[in-house]
Amino acid sequence: NTLSGRSRSWSESHALVVGILLACTLPPTVSWRVPVTGALIAVLVGQAMSGGLGNYLWHPVALGRVFVQVLYHEELTPERWPVLARGRLLWGDLTMAEPLPPLATWASSPPPAGVEAWTVIPPVEHLRAVLAPEPGQPPGSALVVLIRDLLPPWWDTLTGTAGGAIGEACGLAVIGAGLLLAWRGFLRWRMVAGAVLAAGIAAAVLPVQVRGEAGMEVLWFPGLMVSDRLPAGAAFVASHLTAGALLFVVFVLAPDPSSSPLTSWGHLVFGAILGALTILLRVVAGIPADAYWALLAANTLVPLIDRLTRRRVLGT
Repeated sequence: NTLSGRSRSWSESHALVVGILLACTLPPTVSWRVPVTGALIAVLVGQAMSGGLGNYLWHPVALGRVFVQVLYHEELTPERWPVLARGRLLWGDLTMAEPLPPLATWASSPPPAGVEAWTVIPPVEHLRAVLAPEPGQPPGSALVVLIRDLLPPWWDTLTGTAGGAIGEACGLAVIGAGLLLAWRGFLRWRMVAGAVLAAGIAAAVLPVQVRGEAGMEVLWFPGLMVSDRLPAGAAFVASHLTAGALLFVVFVLAPDPSSSPLTSWGHLVFGAILGALTILLRVVAGIPADAYWALLAANTLVPLIDRLTRRRVLGT
């Protein structure tokens, strides 16, 4: 555009935004093949071949993300993800990393010489895994072990120090982006309310698998678990809401007017499907990129949601 003297078209600008958003869904250490392949799928298949700007059914970013998840599964699901260490946030090197010590936190663990980042297991991976109780304790103690020994402090999932993809790790930044979209009229509060409420209910109700002494067991209603007067279940639900890609999808991707419902009640239903299905895929199926798969499924139902929630004109 600079060489030709033409201004950038809406389609070209949207393709640039799609590429940037796709990069936000990826780990910071992936090879160049992953963003290039994902961007090609998102722009060419998700946008251009689906009818162009304003005519696609499935969100291009979610489509590109799940495609590279299948194609580069090992690279996109590493055992540990790097997080810059304390005092290295602005100039740290992610390749100079070592595992964070057990029970240590990012904020309280100064790095040793030659280390500029920690490698951590993101909270969503712990939430997706089979839980294990303390020896000789009932299955419900598995939630206590999860909250006390495995998950980082809940605040870390909001400040971006718990590990995760580039644009997903910092929940506060994602919420800020969502508020900006709401101010510009793109994000509807019913969609956010439906997604958060449905995800919270699903996390509180859906069973989690526990590997006990007698084999695999199922723990129902984990959100109601209380141990020594401590609401372990509530902490479990809160972690589900802020870990992984759920916030990024709900606040940034789902409001896309091309792939979301037209009606206000449709936004509520759409958000509820998105939130509940994300937790279902995470807890029951254990599928990586759960929120992106859930968004594509909710996108598929948009025409049906519009038909069921449209206003009835008198006489029709």
